[in-house]
Amino acid sequence: MAEEAAYGARTFGVEVRFLVLDSSDAASAAEHREVVAALPAAPGVVVHHLDEDEQRAFLRAVIDRSGVAAPDRVLDLMLPDRASYGACTNRAFLLAEALGCASVHRRDSDSRYQQLDGEPVFPIHHELAALGLRAADAAGLVSRSRLDPTSAHRPVSLVGGSFVGAMSVDVEEIRRLDPEVYEEVVGLSIPSGHPDVWRRNLIAQSFRGAGTTPYNGDLTTLTSVSPTRVDMCNIALHREVYGRVPLPPATDTIGSDYFLVHLVQNARLPGVLHNRHIVNFHTGERRSDEGFLAYQLRFAKFLLSTPHFDAVHTAAKEAGDGLLDAGGRLRAAAVAGLVRDGARADRAANAARLDVLDRSYRSLGGRYATAADVLAPLRERLLDEARRDMEEFALLIEAWEALTGASRSARPPGGARVHTVAYATGGEERRGPVTMGQANMIRCMLRDEPEHINIHDVWPVPAGTTEDAAVEALRTLAVRHEALRTTFPHAAGSAPREQAVATGGTFTVTVLDHEDLPEDPAGYADALARGARAERFRLERDFPLRVRLVARSGAPVFAAMAASHAVTDVGALAVLKEEWLGLLAGETLPPPASLTPLALAAEEAAPAGLRRSAASLRHWERIIRTEPQAMFAEPGAEGTDVPTPGLTLRSRRAARALARVAERTGGMPATVLLTAWCALVAHRADQPVCVAAVPTSNRYHPRLARSVNTLSQDALLSLDVRVPSFDALLKKAWGAALNAYRHSQFDAVALWEMIGETTRERGSRFARDVVFNDVSTLPPTVAAVTSAAGPETADEDGTAGLDLRWGPGQVLPTRVLTFVHAIEPELHLAAWLDPALFTADQAEAFLTGLVRLLEAAAEDDVPLAELTRMTGVGPVDRGPDWHRVDGSWTSPPLVARALSEALRGLPVHVTAGPPGPDGGPAEDGGRSEDGGLTAYVAAGDRTLTPAAAHTALMDALPGRPGVLAPRRYVIVQRPPAEADRTSAWLRQQILREGTGRDRDVT
Repeated sequence: MAEEAAYGARTFGVEVRFLVLDSSDAASAAEHREVVAALPAAPGVVVHHLDEDEQRAFLRAVIDRSGVAAPDRVLDLMLPDRASYGACTNRAFLLAEALGCASVHRRDSDSRYQQLDGEPVFPIHHELAALGLRAADAAGLVSRSRLDPTSAHRPVSLVGGSFVGAMSVDVEEIRRLDPEVYEEVVGLSIPSGHPDVWRRNLIAQSFRGAGTTPYNGDLTTLTSVSPTRVDMCNIALHREVYGRVPLPPATDTIGSDYFLVHLVQNARLPGVLHNRHIVNFHTGERRSDEGFLAYQLRFAKFLLSTPHFDAVHTAAKEAGDGLLDAGGRLRAAAVAGLVRDGARADRAANAARLDVLDRSYRSLGGRYATAADVLAPLRERLLDEARRDMEEFALLIEAWEALTGASRSARPPGGARVHTVAYATGGEERRGPVTMGQANMIRCMLRDEPEHINIHDVWPVPAGTTEDAAVEALRTLAVRHEALRTTFPHAAGSAPREQAVATGGTFTVTVLDHEDLPEDPAGYADALARGARAERFRLERDFPLRVRLVARSGAPVFAAMAASHAVTDVGALAVLKEEWLGLLAGETLPPPASLTPLALAAEEAAPAGLRRSAASLRHWERIIRTEPQAMFAEPGAEGTDVPTPGLTLRSRRAARALARVAERTGGMPATVLLTAWCALVAHRADQPVCVAAVPTSNRYHPRLARSVNTLSQDALLSLDVRVPSFDALLKKAWGAALNAYRHSQFDAVALWEMIGETTRERGSRFARDVVFNDVSTLPPTVAAVTSAAGPETADEDGTAGLDLRWGPGQVLPTRVLTFVHAIEPELHLAAWLDPALFTADQAEAFLTGLVRLLEAAAEDDVPLAELTRMTGVGPVDRGPDWHRVDGSWTSPPLVARALSEALRGLPVHVTAGPPGPDGGPAEDGGRSEDGGLTAYVAAGDRTLTPAAAHTALMDALPGRPGVLAPRRYVIVQRPPAEADRTSAWLRQQILREGTGRDRDVT
């Protein structure tokens, strides 16, 4: 298991907590400690070995902090004096919360790994690849999908495989002794109501897992995972599952720990099923007389629990996603209610089960008859416990939210320390409206996945800094900056419109202390910070920084943090970093001179602020109404969230060329780089205009320059590249960029309302598919500490002096995203290019082409007609079916297909521009923008209006940048025989026609 933990940390760049929960006696626990201590250290792996005393101390602290009723009873349920698979796993869940984990991956001591070519096959590979991803994003990572499309927007909540080898329930001997008795006994575990043929099949398959076929290659399925297809020693759960509902804590039983697998399936949460099956075996202890009798007691209790859990699972299946709240998360109260109802299962039916078991065991004779003798006097106790176990489970579910909440602020045992830092400023709480920047980011935080919208940074700790000094400097920042004390109170299901600034509170700092750090400690810290982005910030209550101090032998080395984008942006983090380092150096910081978020909100609400916002909306509307709806509207561009690998360029050669262009032309280096990038993007996309989101810090005013606040908003750049040369384009770029930056302060709610109205009227979908974010003017952040340029090499392909490296990928809503981290002394940028549009070679060629363009422009003006020859990057070939209509590239066959799908298969024909003399496309191929698109729809016997057709297509546009809605919809009853000819459709009787945007013309 230690090897698997190391594999996960190494392969996925995450921190893995290897948790060993030891319930053995003191002597055995001491031996186990020696074994654990001898494990080789692995980068990114922190080992926690806890005996029962340590587990009890942790639980007592959590329970006391939680304030739950009946704390002693809850402690007994969490750490009973008898064996409990569920209670042990529940302890792991709370420890995972304390350690800040995003998932729990369970393995048991009576299992081992399969091997392929002499190497172990680790299930964690598939678990870390998919867990927590939106199912729609995970679909591209699995072999196949069997998931209901209605669940595609939900996160993968469970990843699991099964087992090979010995049966999971040790009943093979019963089958060998008497197959009929085996069928009757095992049949007690099968829910009632199945037809006999199904029942016999279920009995035959029970407890056999994946059989005996060895692993010979990966097969993964995105699906609603059935509990019969996985084993609890080969499973991983997302914290949104175990953080809301625990496992049944019943003692001396088996099988109850599958409860969450049932719950995930019944609530229609997505999962991934894989075939990296664990090898199951039975320990020698189970073969002893004492072990055999103990196991028969567990088996009997399992059979008695079956009708109770069947009732719960049946009710949960009927409830379906009614078990989820509006955010798609499990509702613990609803689950607790089902469990309480399940406790009322018929006692007489359970008594009959004991009768069957007693009769069957006595017929087998031998030690089974002895087991019957042991169970007989326990009859009433067992029947009572079956009901009481359910009632106690309901009690634990009701206490679980308090327990998990207390765990998150508890001190994790071993390997980590947690500081709870209190701060106070005096005065009174202040409230006011949110700023435009806050409203914009809050909208994104409520809509997007947290890893997409949260931000992160890594701060190097100066040598000689103590842990206490690092923590105290963070406390000073919390007192100094109102943004760090800001929360956003709001009713459930609504977006915050108000901010509240507290005068005091607490936050936590987790210290991860290592004897030694990985070879790339900065990269390790960056992975920690990235991992911390995966959990949502609760706007109404959370401190906006999640800080982990990475230490070596007690000495802090890095501060790795995730930050809420509702109160910080990259510029704000840079200010905080600079001030933190100043405090550690003993500097006295001057009083903050920048506007606070509340003061900025007041300025924005003043008449001048409202006029600026209105002007910004007019700027955006002009571009969205007239320019390309998507830069990369071309074959292969599909989907709204695309898994995209990252590619980093670091080059002194490129920086020298950039500086020479700036010197030759008199342009600013940043503008020169933006111009070259826009020219190459527009050339590759074969677009006359480069439309790009260019996020701006909005820190050009002295009162905002050092503001700790989320000021960054998109500037929408529209740069017409229809000029003869690079120098001419550079002259236009400065004005276009300035115009975009001037219009980057806006009311986000009003902006998106305008975008919705404009795009519906135009029949387009605004795609923020190209983003250029230049942060090179800000103080260096995480990018400056996580890597360094390699030596300038001499290659035959012209890439000498270019350090191109592939790095971690992201799931992005863009086609091309570029971050510029530095322009001197080296050009350092990171790009994520949609792999459906750019192969790895093409992505590298694109960045290489950017450098070649800068070098050519450094020597002389560059004719833009020569870009392909000079850069090696050519325009896309869309093929004959693509046309430029209303400023956007589109494909009539693609539009027809999308509209037909949106109308549930109705025949559709779409044409661009006026038809030619023979009824086919016009002689110019339809590339003229005159006439727009016309859709002909054969409605058959269905009543269809142009408005309904337009609405259906608009709903289907996300993820289809090559689809533009027709300007006119013509509804006929039947398709013509020559359905590919416009003239044939024109001869059909027209039932209705219109634009679909307003009142229909009939």
